[in-house]
Amino acid sequence: MTLFEVLLALAIFAISAVSLVTAINQIGHAVLEARQYRNVEQGIESIIDEYSKAPLLDELTKEIKPGKDGVAFTVQITSVRDAKNQEGRSLQGLFRIRVIAKWIENREPMELEAETLRYVGLFQPV
Repeated sequence: MTLFEVLLALAIFAISAVSLVTAINQIGHAVLEARQYRNVEQGIESIIDEYSKAPLLDELTKEIKPGKDGVAFTVQITSVRDAKNQEGRSLQGLFRIRVIAKWIENREPMELEAETLRYVGLFQPV
């Protein structure tokens, strides 16, 4: 075995090792981003559940300051006007609950939002 063959083998090994480490590093970053995104989704779901199960609803806009994870939420509850069913009848007592999450990831502002509709008399006794 010549010195040239040894150096060539070491160069090939070094290139493959660097490529492997780079791939593992990118996988790690992707996992961390996915985990952060899922945590934000769970926060939004929790807030929507909290407000959609309230016995009484009224229009409001509320800011929830960032916690340890750095995610700030905005809750907007608005009355839905001009909603009609298939027969053209006006629907009363509908509210739109919208939650917007904002956070910073990799020095870039990120935003995620979700909304649902809720009938005001849903949890009222008949």
